[in-house]
Amino acid sequence: MMKEYLFNLIKKHQYNISIYTEDIFERRCQEEIIRSDEDKSSFVYIEFDFDSIDNTLGNESNSQLFWNIFLETLSKNKRGNDILGFLEHESGIGLLLLDSKIDGWTRLIGRFIRTASKHNFDIMSLVLEKNVKPIVYPSCIQDIQAQQAAKQEQ
Repeated sequence: MMKEYLFNLIKKHQYNISIYTEDIFERRCQEEIIRSDEDKSSFVYIEFDFDSIDNTLGNESNSQLFWNIFLETLSKNKRGNDILGFLEHESGIGLLLLDSKIDGWTRLIGRFIRTASKHNFDIMSLVLEKNVKPIVYPSCIQDIQAQQAAKQEQ
């Protein structure tokens, strides 16, 4: 159901966004791990789980507005090499920000929040904070430690 909703939104607004099937997305993730290891580069992997986001938002109209803002933001700020795909059992959407570190995700959060504020949808920041956990590959541990150290200094 969510898959059709997202595809209809993309078509309705003529967004230049492609969402890979779960099999292809999983393969692309594996390819990026290999490429990242070979090139000594990094990427950010982010999951947007449909159920947990719906539970935080509480009703269907909020959920629809969330996904509208999600796609609008990505369509305006999409870099050509970012990858979007369905998670296993189409339980959500995965996003790969290639050649990025945590600051790439931080910038994208800012864009999501700015787009949401145009729609008077202030709950966006809560959803992103509560339901979305980015993973930086390969430097996951160093980035997490750096974030924790920065929080302790504040």
